Amino acid sequence: MKSLWFRVMVVWMITLSIVIASDNPRAVIIFDASGSMWGQINGVTKIEIARDALKNVIKEWNPNVELGLTVYGHRSKGDCNDIETLIPVGKIDKNRVISTVMNIQPKGKTPISRSLKKVANEIKYTEEKATIILISDGKETCDPNPCMVAKELEKKGIDFVVHVIGFDVDNQTAQELRCIASATGGEYFPAKNAIALNDAMKVIAKKVEKLESKVSPKPVVKKLKNNIEVSASESEGGKWIKAYHRIYKAENGQKVDGQLTSVNSTQKYVGKTFLEDGSYILQSEYNKFKIQTPFEIKVGEVTKVHVSMGQTGIVEISASESEGGKWVRAYHRIYKVIDGVKDDSQTEGFTSYKKKVGNAQIAIGKYIVKSEYNEFRQEREFEVKAGEVTKIHMSMGQTGIVEISASESEGGKWVRAYHRIYKVIDGVKDDRQTEGFTSYKKKVGNAQIAIGKYIVKSEYNEFRQERAFEVKAGEVTKIHVSMGQTGIIEISASESEGGKWVRAYHRIYKVIDGVKDDSQTASFTSYKKKVGNAKIAIGKYIIKSEYNNSEQLTPFEVKAGKTSKIHVIFSQFLMGAKCSNMEEQVSYEVYASSGQLMYEKKSKCANILKVPLDKGNYSVEAKISTGSKEMKFSVGSEHPNRLILDLTNLNHEEEIKADSQESEKITLGTKEIEITGISKKDAEQIKNLGAVLGVLSGVMQANTPEKKVEEETNNTKVDKEFEDMSKDLEMYTK
Repeated sequence: MKSLWFRVMVVWMITLSIVIASDNPRAVIIFDASGSMWGQINGVTKIEIARDALKNVIKEWNPNVELGLTVYGHRSKGDCNDIETLIPVGKIDKNRVISTVMNIQPKGKTPISRSLKKVANEIKYTEEKATIILISDGKETCDPNPCMVAKELEKKGIDFVVHVIGFDVDNQTAQELRCIASATGGEYFPAKNAIALNDAMKVIAKKVEKLESKVSPKPVVKKLKNNIEVSASESEGGKWIKAYHRIYKAENGQKVDGQLTSVNSTQKYVGKTFLEDGSYILQSEYNKFKIQTPFEIKVGEVTKVHVSMGQTGIVEISASESEGGKWVRAYHRIYKVIDGVKDDSQTEGFTSYKKKVGNAQIAIGKYIVKSEYNEFRQEREFEVKAGEVTKIHMSMGQTGIVEISASESEGGKWVRAYHRIYKVIDGVKDDRQTEGFTSYKKKVGNAQIAIGKYIVKSEYNEFRQERAFEVKAGEVTKIHVSMGQTGIIEISASESEGGKWVRAYHRIYKVIDGVKDDSQTASFTSYKKKVGNAKIAIGKYIIKSEYNNSEQLTPFEVKAGKTSKIHVIFSQFLMGAKCSNMEEQVSYEVYASSGQLMYEKKSKCANILKVPLDKGNYSVEAKISTGSKEMKFSVGSEHPNRLILDLTNLNHEEEIKADSQESEKITLGTKEIEITGISKKDAEQIKNLGAVLGVLSGVMQANTPEKKVEEETNNTKVDKEFEDMSKDLEMYTK
């Protein structure tokens, strides 16, 4: 008896445990780990966004709701059977679920149908109701029509509901996923970004918490797949229209949280979805209209909402240059007129074409259209009436075509030139450029512009030409501009006649009335294997060539259509100076025989200058603090290639002495003194006086040795520096 009682108690306890276990809601997440989850939204991969969303939801997951996790596409590429139940349905271990989710690495395909079958079979095996949460970023890539699979599973009586989150999917994929949710009595949630995905997950989590156990007492209610039907028309009783409807949860007549879901209604079909019982707000959008409608969902009832959006009409616009003329392509901006005042916010914008009107469907009311064609701007007021087509034709203004070509001289070959066109108003050129374009060697430059008078400014090389012209309606005005003749200059350089070419930089200056213009005309580099060249206007020029701290000036002339070839030789003439103080600064100026300044430099006396000079006769002027010296010299193979300027006698003491009066030498002690401008008689008296002054000679002798040593030291130093410079000159010469 006791044994029987014990067995009964065991069976009762097992049954009770099953009933208690089944009291808890259950959910299975089917997670998309297909390769497309590596795509990005605002610079973040979708897999990262999905992981974070799941992690946030799991952290707040109700521990009374059992949870399982199934993943597809996470182990191999191209395998439609890559589906795995990573966590069976059971009491949630949050750390385990989060760790598992964070380690998922997308690889493969999107087998939605097979994943649904696998999870449904697992639910069928336990014979317990469950909610499936499907997260997918793409449509089925293995089997056709997952919606049909969901319907078939539903028909088999498997007790499950599928809520679907379409994560950043296109419209076609959204329809496929929406169908899966509808077939099982679930809901579809679009999620275009991380915020929307988090919101959708939170909403679904709350829905799962609200599910009641099979054993819990509940009223018998007819199961509805959809309990909200939405339609729309422009006016009450009018034809249905296509409209978009956003659904929000409501409290006290106000929207709360973000968008819950959305539906589309069309001319033939209502928008449908399933909502939990409660208060909602429907935000309907059609044309520029936005209407909010509150509604209630009651258990077991279908709520039908019809929205009267607002009436519209159609505007059709075309354009031509003149009344009755051929249509032209024009752009039209439409602005609403409110209480007689144009609203600055553009209502609509579209283009009309040569063969097709531009059109738009807009709300009834008064408007202004601003039309743009070429440089013309026209405005017109109009009114749109309900269900009517308002036709508008704009006469914009007449134009003609200007075609421009250019050559260097009349009848010459065409050249590439740029042309700027300016309007002439009341005989005065408008500073604002109307048009700008380029003409080529084989092709004219052209533009279609409004009729009227203009000036074209053409640019080619350094030439600038202006021409007045007139554009007439429907006509082509042809203009040819003779810009000015050019030639080509080619320059190379070497250190010596016939030597290897060197890399040098050349600046070209125009010579006007024999004087070099300070504004540089052109500049370029010549290389060891390639000449430097430029195309410039005919005329006389000076080229300033630079190489290795040396400069060379070369005059040349450019002739029409010809190539002027110039080779610059940087022959170096060595120049130095001997000064009392070899550290003193010397200013050198070298002039050609024509008087042209060829070279100028400021340097220490001790420095050797390398002066680039061609063959010819020159003069040099050297200046130091005590004076200056001029000297003529010649450059050429028959002349020395060096010059030393002696600047130690610039006070001309020797010359003055040679040109002075007679002098007498008088010895005072050991010191011999020379006195000029004195007679011999006076000199004899001074000599006799010297004996008297013998006493003073000792004093003079006391100072003489020191001064003598100092003078000898200075002279030796100058001589030594000059000898060193001379040796350097010898080395450079060799």
